[in-house]
Parts: sequence; structure tokens; C-alpha cells
Amino acid sequence: MTYLLGVLVILVWGMIIYRVFKSVGAGDEDAQPATVASVKQEPFNDFSFKTDTTRLQLNYRDPFGITLKKDSISRTRKTTYSEPGKQLSKAAINWGFIQYIGYIRNAKSKKLLTLVNINGENEIMAENEQKKEVRLIKNLRDSIKIRYYNKIKFIHLKNTAQ
Repeated sequence: MTYLLGVLVILVWGMIIYRVFKSVGAGDEDAQPATVASVKQEPFNDFSFKTDTTRLQLNYRDPFGITLKKDSISRTRKTTYSEPGKQLSKAAINWGFIQYIGYIRNAKSKKLLTLVNINGENEIMAENEQKKEVRLIKNLRDSIKIRYYNKIKFIHLKNTAQ
């Protein structure tokens, strides 16, 4: 059995050595020069967008049991805003008179200042500052948390690029 395995090892190594020498040495006169195919590449266009053709199938049940309901209460009643210091009635508040325009960071003091439009007048406010019965509670950069006559609301950043 040992002689048979020895012959088999010599045969396998002989085939390996034969293939190495054949690929390295003798094939030079038959080889043709390699030609590179010229491929014309189109320049990258940042401004071309392909339209998305996929559609999401959202016809499955909520796996967590949470259903998000949109605010279905219509706020068609207009409320007249009284002078500062006077109490408003229990009517719904139309928050449209307050708009969050943006924020500025002071380079020296690192303080975040908020630009808010209240009744058409631009105001610069810091957190916990009150102007015209509107108190800025928190600036979250994409929205602000405000209090107006003990009602708290988040107002999102107004998109001015329309």
C-alpha cells in the first residue's frame, strides 16, 4: 500500500510541475499581444434623477398595535386675540399667528437664539423668554416648544424656499 501511495504522490507532483513549466516558459511564441477594448464612459450627471417606480404595499396590520390617528378636529372658529394681560375665552386657539423662522447661534457665548414671527412682527427670543404672551420653552432646531396662555404646542420650522 505504501508503494502505491508513493507512486500516486510522484504522479500528482509531476503533473503540477509540468503545468507550471508549460504556462511559464513555452507559451511565449504563440501568445498574441493583449488588446484593450476602449470603453467610452459617459460623464456622471448629478442632476439626472431616475423616477422611483416602486410602491409600498401598506395593507398589513400594525405589528405593535399602535394606530396613529390624525387630528380630525377642524379648527374653523377664529379667535380674536386680545391685548396682553386680558384672558382669552375657552375657544380653540388658532396657532397660525406664530411662525418659527429659524435660529442663530452666538459665536462667543454659544447661546441659541430663536427667530419667531408673532402677529407679523419678527422677534428674537432665547429659551424661557416671553414676548407678547408667548413663552419659548425649548428650541429643538427643527421645531420650538412654546406656551401661549397655558397651552403648549410644538411649532415646526417654516419652509421659506417655496
